[in-house]
Amino acid sequence: MYKVYISHSGNPYFNLAFEEYLVRHHNPKDQILFLWQNQNTAVIGRNQNPWKECNLEELKRRGGCMVRRLSGGGAVYHDLGNLNFTFISVFSEEKVKENIALIIRALSFNGIEAVFSGKNDLLAQGNKISGNAFFVENDILCHHGTLLVDADLEKLGRLLTVSRNKLQSKGIDSVKSRVTNIKELNHKITVESLKTDLINAFFTDGEKAPVFRIDEKESEDDRINLEEVFKLMGNYESWEWNFGESPEFSLQISQRFPWGEVDLYIMVIDGIITEVKVFTDALDVDLAKKIERKVLNAKFDEGGLMALISKINISTFPPCNISLFAPGLDVPMKTQF
Repeated sequence: MYKVYISHSGNPYFNLAFEEYLVRHHNPKDQILFLWQNQNTAVIGRNQNPWKECNLEELKRRGGCMVRRLSGGGAVYHDLGNLNFTFISVFSEEKVKENIALIIRALSFNGIEAVFSGKNDLLAQGNKISGNAFFVENDILCHHGTLLVDADLEKLGRLLTVSRNKLQSKGIDSVKSRVTNIKELNHKITVESLKTDLINAFFTDGEKAPVFRIDEKESEDDRINLEEVFKLMGNYESWEWNFGESPEFSLQISQRFPWGEVDLYIMVIDGIITEVKVFTDALDVDLAKKIERKVLNAKFDEGGLMALISKINISTFPPCNISLFAPGLDVPMKTQF
């Protein structure tokens, strides 16, 4: 049976939780299309390092969020000018190709010629307009991806550009590609019109299907258990999932403070600082050890780390005893500076 779900929520935690819910409760007889949008969100692949893939400080400053998905692949940026699609069905090797062909057909309704390129991209006029990823759970295929209709590409570039810190990670890196909006290829196309085209292309054999709308408050499909979706949503909101699941990595950070410069060499495993070595030109000879004790076993967060260091009690002019011979005396005089 064909089923279509359209989310009216821009909450990435809810949308990814609902997608997982559909996978977990999938009836092998069903063919599902789920259409959804996230607002101001960086989404990273299952095996990626968020600190390497996203400008987390810039994302926070702009009021956005970061979330890890279940599938592999690279980091992507979502806003309301981007349409996300999810196909859920019994797994077969040909199913992904069929889904891609469906998307190409929907784009062709608007005079846009798209081709599948590499492992997971859709290109139009040589530029990327869609990225795809998938995972299989209990023989159920979840194939999802993006369609850049009218996204903020300047913001995309800023939020997916990482810092220049020297970071070595065992995670999977994103592949940078030239991207363009579908609207640049056809000014009449909108997110809503593309939703309609995808739904029409989905009914390949002429069979019509119910279209259910859903958000955090209600579902038009009364078989959906929203309480269970909310439980799954808690996982996507958690630090443990988004950061604690990160691959092991090492990082060198240099930061100048009013009292001197600090170089940190740290090892992070599961989001926790497990090793740290500090070098500094500060006058406080004990400062390196103070910093090491303070940050060891802490959750890694670069901005929070610098704030933590800035609050450490630092002796700008530490006391030291120097023995001097006073003029005309045969014994040393101890003078404290």
